[in-house]
Parts: sequence; structure tokens; C-alpha cells
Amino acid sequence: MGSTDQFHSRAAAELLQRLARGEVRQPARWTPADAARLLERVQPAHSGHPGDQSRERGQLAAAFLAGVAQGHEEADAGPAASYVSMALQAARTLLKNRAATQADRASHAFLAGLRAARAPAVPTSLDEPAPGDLRLFVRQPFTESGETQQGVVASVLDRLRARDGRPHAFRYLTGCRAESADTFRTSFERETGAAFTPETFRAHRLRQLDQADVFVNIRAGMSESSAFELSYHVFRGACTPILFLVWKQAPIKTTLLKDLGSLCDVTYLEFDDPAELDAPLADFFRSCERGRRSARPALARAGA
Repeated sequence: MGSTDQFHSRAAAELLQRLARGEVRQPARWTPADAARLLERVQPAHSGHPGDQSRERGQLAAAFLAGVAQGHEEADAGPAASYVSMALQAARTLLKNRAATQADRASHAFLAGLRAARAPAVPTSLDEPAPGDLRLFVRQPFTESGETQQGVVASVLDRLRARDGRPHAFRYLTGCRAESADTFRTSFERETGAAFTPETFRAHRLRQLDQADVFVNIRAGMSESSAFELSYHVFRGACTPILFLVWKQAPIKTTLLKDLGSLCDVTYLEFDDPAELDAPLADFFRSCERGRRSARPALARAGA
């Protein structure tokens, strides 16, 4: 047996011994900083000294981990999409985020892979859409939303549904129902089967946001959580196109949410009557292609 064959045999035997121990470990809580420290070990920076093989070691370590993922996938008969395909898709998505550093992208890729391995059965709403479909993450106010705001959101959602399939079919990651402070917690528990807590709600929303081809923010009232999700999307997430639909009775007052065009692909549409949105929505979605759009001005207003 040659040296390479011996290496394969020893590596496989060691891995099987580890897996055969059957020890049940509680999932660790990984933070971006934890991920960064681990990735520094797997892919250390080049020292600059002659003969430094840190790059080669990192490539070989990544290849070994890809083999482990493939073996795990074959042993567990899942997920539906291969881990390698999921990794390539995650890489393409993360590279669209122009505001993030490569180190941040790498940490986020690690955490996304961790979630994929721990919960390989992805809900139908997050399955890979048919070619040309758009996955919409629709943000609406929750805790500060009453009947008036809920009615405005419902009317805007009607205008969105009217664009479904014209030309792109929509996959609603967050559903397509207007919520309020009285309904959104119950809706979350019914959809996920999990008890509502800030942690479970946040984790669920960020998993959905990671899949988004378009972030639609319906602003019918003040919402601090919207600012949090927007920040995540731009600086740590997919940074795919953002569409603000701003009711004129709830204008954007926060300076940091205005004129985001230097950081991301963003369009602002203001309206009094949701019917005013029909033409600009048609224009916006005609320009969309799975997370990429043609060049558009950073600011547009319905009826302008």
C-alpha cells in the first residue's frame, strides 16, 4: 500500500473512531468571533517567510472538511441539495455584499454552514426556487402596528401579489399576511411550532433573510426591528436589492436609513394610496434577476 493510500486509510479510521464513540454533544453557541478564531487556525495568514505553506495547509484542510461533509451527507441521505452546492451558493451570495469584509463573509459562511448541518431539513418556503423565481423577505412593523397600519400593510401586500408572476413568480419567505402587535407572536408560533422568545424569533428571521433575493420593507409605522434586520442584511447578510415602500404618514426620519445607495442596491417608493405603487412596482420587478438588478437610481417616488 502506497503512502497516499496509507494516509487515506489512517484518516478514515480515525474519523470512524471519533464518530463511533456515540457521544452526544450539546450544540455550542457560536459567535462570529468564535468562527473567526477557528478559521484563523484552518486558513492562517501567510507569515511572509520563505517556505511558508500556510496557504497550502489551508487548502488541504478545506478539502478534508469537504470530504467529511460529503461523507456525512451520504451517510445521512440528505440534504436534498448537496453541501458542496450549498457552499458554492452561499459563497456567491456573500460576495454580493459589497459592504462586508472578506473576514466577515468567511465567519458568516461558517455560521450558515453550521445551521445547514444542524438542521438539514429546510422548510418548503426556503427550498431552492424554480429558475426565475424571486424569494421575497417582506418586512412590516409588528410591535408598534395597530389596525390602521395593519390595513395599510394589507393593501400594499395586495399590490405585491398582483405582481406575482409578472414576470417573476414570488416565493414569500415571511408569508404574505398583514400582522399587528396583537397577531405576530401567534403567527410565528403557528408557523414554526416553537415558543416565541426574542432569540427564537430573531434566529428564524435571520435564517429567512439569508435566503432573500429581495428585501421589501413596508414602512407603515416606526419599527426598530426593521432597522436591525436592514443592518444585518447590508453588512452581514446577502445584501440583495432592498425596496422601501414608505407610507407618507410614516416617513423615514432616521438619517442613517436614507440614501443607502452607496452601500447597496436600494429603491425608495413613497405613497399615500397603495394603488400608486402599481407602476413603480412593475418597473422594479421587471428589473430583478435572482438577487441582481440593472442599474437604477437610488431614489424613486411613486407618482413623481
